[in-house]
Amino acid sequence: MFRIVPLELETHFAEGTVNAFLAMGDSVTLIDTGNPGKASFQQLKSKLHTHGVTLKDIDQIILTHIHIDHAGAIPFIQEETELPIYVHEQARGSINAGMDEYQRFQAFFQQFLTSCGADPLKHFIERPLKEENWRNVTYINEGDVIPLGGKEFEVVHVPGHSQSDILLWNPETGDTFAGDHLLNAFSVNAFIEPPNPGEVNRPRPLLQYRDSFERVSRLPLKMIYPGHGEAFTDHLSLIKTRLLEQEKRCEQILTILASGEKSIYEICTKMYPRLHGHTVFLGLSQIQGHLDLLEERQQVNYQQTGSVIRYHLN
Repeated sequence: MFRIVPLELETHFAEGTVNAFLAMGDSVTLIDTGNPGKASFQQLKSKLHTHGVTLKDIDQIILTHIHIDHAGAIPFIQEETELPIYVHEQARGSINAGMDEYQRFQAFFQQFLTSCGADPLKHFIERPLKEENWRNVTYINEGDVIPLGGKEFEVVHVPGHSQSDILLWNPETGDTFAGDHLLNAFSVNAFIEPPNPGEVNRPRPLLQYRDSFERVSRLPLKMIYPGHGEAFTDHLSLIKTRLLEQEKRCEQILTILASGEKSIYEICTKMYPRLHGHTVFLGLSQIQGHLDLLEERQQVNYQQTGSVIRYHLN
């Protein structure tokens, strides 16, 4: 008998909790793993034990994306058992990344903050290099079919929130593991990320997110199992709500720019005056995504003065 078991795990992030899931039937699959750290790993094992499952009962792990609140327990799991891990191809450059890739990421975010007109000394999120050795990793792509508990789930690549986001859905039942792509509990950021290795231009995540929404809106999804919050139905209404929220933010930005050109940081201080320190990056990322959209619509343009980019109305 196929069943889906939610595992709600605590997190120190603002969301409060994060979801992992068991897909149980002919086999057992763990979808996402929760946060990094020994305490979170012990909580994951305790939740598994509640449902009569140990790590050795699990056949495979699938990650909806590689943000640390969803993939943080992988190193601890692999200390105890050699489970195969499935993750989108887009994560290849980040998994087991060495010093060169770490420094490339650090340099990109420092440059991004500077270009926004923010002070990297105040707003840069310094994350030390944490070398990991993930083993038995298989990279998956759009259209791949993966058996979960005896049911076949199709992979849909839904970049936007991150570049490695996937959605897994079963065409027979409509059951869907949505990660952070579809969340009913709150809206998520479309995070600015560096270009892929060898590429010059960074992704434009909000445009990707909207394109992912458009493709997912054509799928007959039924029960959605999200990365945060309770399971829900009616993804079309949710997508409509999120798109309307984006339009509202675009209008806010246009109103702010009506008084003259501004840096992204200046826009951020008006839209999100309560953000301080490292949390400022969240606002800058959000605004940059919406400016990408407004630029695509030819409503705004920008010019660079020194190292700072300033936007103005067309």
